Parts: sequence; C-alpha cells; structure tokens
Amino acid sequence: MYHCHICFYMITGQNELFTTLKQLSPLTHFTHEYLQSESTDASMTNKADVILADVRQMDVEETLAFLVSHKRKDAELILLANKEQTELITVNENTDITDIWVMPLSETELRFRLTRWQKTYKMGKDFWQTQSYLDNAINSVPHLIWYKDKEGAHMKVNTAFCKAVNKTMEQIEGRGHYYIWDIDPDEYAKGEFICMESEYEVMEKRETCIFDETVKIGDSMRELKTYKTPLFDLDGSVMGTVGIAIDVTQERLYHQMMIKNANTDFLTGLYNRRYLYEYIDKAQEGNMTLFLIDLDHFKSINDIYGHQEGDRALVLTADTLRANIKIQDGLIVRAGGDEFVVLMFGTRTPEEVEQMRQTIKMKLDTEYAKDEHLKKISASVGSAYSQTGKENFDVLVGEADAMMYREKEKNR
Repeated sequence: MYHCHICFYMITGQNELFTTLKQLSPLTHFTHEYLQSESTDASMTNKADVILADVRQMDVEETLAFLVSHKRKDAELILLANKEQTELITVNENTDITDIWVMPLSETELRFRLTRWQKTYKMGKDFWQTQSYLDNAINSVPHLIWYKDKEGAHMKVNTAFCKAVNKTMEQIEGRGHYYIWDIDPDEYAKGEFICMESEYEVMEKRETCIFDETVKIGDSMRELKTYKTPLFDLDGSVMGTVGIAIDVTQERLYHQMMIKNANTDFLTGLYNRRYLYEYIDKAQEGNMTLFLIDLDHFKSINDIYGHQEGDRALVLTADTLRANIKIQDGLIVRAGGDEFVVLMFGTRTPEEVEQMRQTIKMKLDTEYAKDEHLKKISASVGSAYSQTGKENFDVLVGEADAMMYREKEKNR
C-alpha cells in the first residue's frame, strides 16, 4: 500500500559502479532516483536517502566527517573501502555508517550486495507499514488495549489506555500494575482491582478468556469486560498476553436505570404495580400483611387546583409512607392513580395489623390537614393478613380492597 521513493547518491569516479547501481530494478511500491559525483557534494548529500561513497581515493576521516554533517539523520551511508581503510573505521563506534563493503567487488558481487541491501531496506519499510497499521488500529478505538510480558510488565498500550491511567506511553512501558494504576500493594492484595491472576489463567489455558474485572481509575471504580489472549514466542511457548478492556460502567448504570424506570413510578419514586407482582412471584411463602390505600376527594383537588396540586398530593402521600413505615422485608407501591399498596412480611397479630392500619391513616390525614389545598383529602386504608403466603395474594388484595371501600363509605 505504501509508496517509497529512494534517491541513491554514489560518490565515485568509476562509472561502471554507478552503471551497476542504476541497473538495480525497483521492488514493488518503490521508485528510484540516481545521483553521482566524483567528490562530495553538499546538496546531493542532503537530498539522498542512500549514499554509497567510494572512499578508496579519498581521506576517509575527512570524507566521513563531511557526509555525516551534511546527510539527513535517516539517510543510510554505505562506504566502499579497501581492506586497509576498513581498519581505520569502527562501525560500532559510528552509528551513522550503515555498512562497509570491502573493495574491489566484481559486478556480480556488487549486484548481490545491492540486491540484499534492497531487500533489507524493504523489510524495514514493510515493518513500518505493519507498525502503522497496528498503531492506527489500536489507537482509533475507545477501548483499553495492552500487551504484557509473562511477568506482567506492560510492553505496549494504546492511547485510550494512556488516558485512563493519565500517563504517557513512555512512562508505562516496562512497568507493572502498582505504578500504572497507582494502586497501593495493600489495595491490590484485596483483589478488588485488575490483577495478574487472570493473566496467569490465560497463559495456563493458552486460549482467549473473558473476564469481568474492576479497576480503580482516579477516585472512581470502573467495571471492565476484558478479553485476554496469550502471545506465543518463536518456539511456541507463551511469552505474554494481549488484552482488550471495554468500560461497561456506564452501560451497566444505564441498564440499572432502565430496570429502575421499568419498576418504579416516575412521579413518586415508589415501586409500581408491575414490580409488585414480580416481587410477589419471587417471594418466599410466609406470613404476609397487605394495606391498600386510596385518597378520598382526590379528584376534587385536580378539578379545583389543577393536576400539579394533585401530583403534589401523591408525592406527599409517598413521602409520608416512606417516612413512617419501616420495612425490612416488603415494599411500598404506587399501584396506579391515587391507589397505594404497602406489603410486609413477618408474623403479626390481628391487633397489630389493625393498629398499623390506623397509624397509616392517621399519619396521612395529619399531613393532608397541614396543607391549605390538600386538607380536604383523607385516606381510606384497608388491610388483610395471610399466614400462608403468596398463593393467596389475590384473595388478600380482595379482602383489603373490600375493607378500604367500607372505610371510604364511612369517610363520605
């Protein structure tokens, strides 16, 4: 996919060497340009991608100093020198020299060296392209990606990972969990955060594994869905892991919010009728107390003062029930309209149930009486009690409903 234009610059007085160079056929994705001079030229040196300097008739040190000072940093420098000159040059001490070819070389030998250099150069560009593919792929996604060795040191991470831990790639490279996630060893030992245990499992199983893990980012805890895969060495042994983490914290909050919205009344915040029946269906059998509450003269509030005041009456009812009824096992429900349900589990005597019923009515009527617009409202409360549990719930509702309507007739 990439395109690479190579400018060759040969410094030599021997035209046959330059002719052999120009006969070098470009590989796929490459184009060539050729320059030649008998002595060093600053402009050509600066333009070249590859410099082949025949220094056999030159002062090696002087020529090398000129080329190093004028060539681009990424340009490759190949010296064509005789055997005696090579003893004056130490490649390891001068990283600006790419290679030294001992002259003289036959045309066949020179062509072989040029072809081998060409393939090596292409491998570097192919590696660059692969690296570019990888970096752009992992840095374009919002998920955390990391590569670790088998000791847990992070060898490579993506941009999203850096943002999550508020550190640069240079700071992260080669470091472990404590430093990267700013986790105290004591906190790490509690097992609440991302740790190496899952990495060991992946390396032991030698297959991709999926985990639900928790990580502390700053002062907040984040829920991650992680996918971890083993990395294999040349000999087939496991040398580390690659991981991808998807932050599902917000997704789970949305899910919880959706469940809450489906199960609660928007106006009062109480559970709704739908959740009541789900709750009953899942509840264990046992003693059950039920209170049905209906507001008398509620319609007149809407008619006289508007639905806003009617809504306020419903919220006041919900708040009063929450404040005065302590439920350890059960729930308070707005069943719909101006009808409320209080469901409680546990053993009670008929006298206790009646006392609670009267207390609920008294608390509600007292709050309504305090409000100028709501003082005409009163609560009708019916109750029922079962010793057998959920299989008689509908019967229980019928009993409480009948009592509630008897109370409503009295209130009228």
